[in-house]
Amino acid sequence: MAEDAIAQLAAELRHYRDVEEITTLKARYCRLVDQQDWNAFAGLLTDDYRLDNGTTAVEGRDAAVAEVARGLTGGSSIHHVHNPEITFTGPDTATAIWPLEDWAHFTIGGKPVTFHGFGHYHEAYARTADGWRIASTVIARLRMDRIDPEAAVPAPARD
Repeated sequence: MAEDAIAQLAAELRHYRDVEEITTLKARYCRLVDQQDWNAFAGLLTDDYRLDNGTTAVEGRDAAVAEVARGLTGGSSIHHVHNPEITFTGPDTATAIWPLEDWAHFTIGGKPVTFHGFGHYHEAYARTADGWRIASTVIARLRMDRIDPEAAVPAPARD
């Protein structure tokens, strides 16, 4: 009886530890994209990572990182995610839906573009020898509001 209870507690502990690791992984994903740290960002993804951003779909970690970098390098972004719905699909696999809010400012064809977007990330995860990694991302936008780039004011410098 005591061994069954210990096994049950161990399974629950692993579950909650895995939830925390996936949550931290996604927080790191957002931070590294916003900081444009493409090498560290690549380390969060599986080799066969697949990205579908709603307009372009790419396969492979290197191609996906290049696509994200192409769109954001030289601009700025803020990505916020919260309240994930994480489902474990096997001992080493999971899926999640993350509500998304983002702001982005970049240049297209020499013209500044700023938008405020809302939607969901639909992701799959795989546990690897290096821990949990993101195996695929589909961005499903619900709304994207264009903002006058002149109205966007940079944050004041901090001492």
